[in-house]
Amino acid sequence: MKLAERQAIGNYAITGAVAALNYIQPTLTEDLDILISIDGFEKRVSGLLLLTPIDGALAQMGYTERTGLGYMIEEWPVQFLPVASPLDEEALEQAEEVNIAKSGATPIMARCLSAEHLVANAIKVGRFKDLARVQAFLEQDAIDFERLKGVLKRHNLLSAWSEFCLKASIKDPLATER
Repeated sequence: MKLAERQAIGNYAITGAVAALNYIQPTLTEDLDILISIDGFEKRVSGLLLLTPIDGALAQMGYTERTGLGYMIEEWPVQFLPVASPLDEEALEQAEEVNIAKSGATPIMARCLSAEHLVANAIKVGRFKDLARVQAFLEQDAIDFERLKGVLKRHNLLSAWSEFCLKASIKDPLATER
C-alpha cells in the first residue's frame, strides 16, 4: 500500500466486508475499512488520535476529498481504524498478504485480516450485518474451526460464539472441540 511505502502508516490490513471478499461471496458495503497500527501517531491529552501523517501523504498523492464515510481514494470512501483492542492487535499481526487485483490484471498485493479474525471481530461487535457475515462464512465453509476456536478462546469470545450459534439455530461446530 502506498501509504505504508510513504511511511504515513505502519502495519495495516484490510478489514470488514472488503476483507471478507477474499473468503466469501460479495456483500454490499459502502466503504473500505483499513485497520492500522497507531504507533507513531500523535495523541492528544483527550485521547484523540491525530491522523496527520495520513492526511499529509494522501494530500501529496492528490486525495484531498473527505466524506462522512472517510477519505475518498479512487472513488472509494476509506476509513482508517486504529487498533483498539488485543483482538485488533493480534488480527493485524497475523494479517495475510493477498492479491486484491481482479483476475487477469496486474497483481496488487495488500495485507488482509484472516477469515478467523474477521469472524471473531464480527462476533465481538455483534451487529446484525456482522452476524449475517459470520453466517456466510459458515455456509461457504470459509473458516478453519481449530484456528477460530483459538482466537475466540484467547479473546474471551467463546460464550458470544455460543450465543450466536443459539440465535442462528445452528449446531455449534466448536462444541465438540472445547
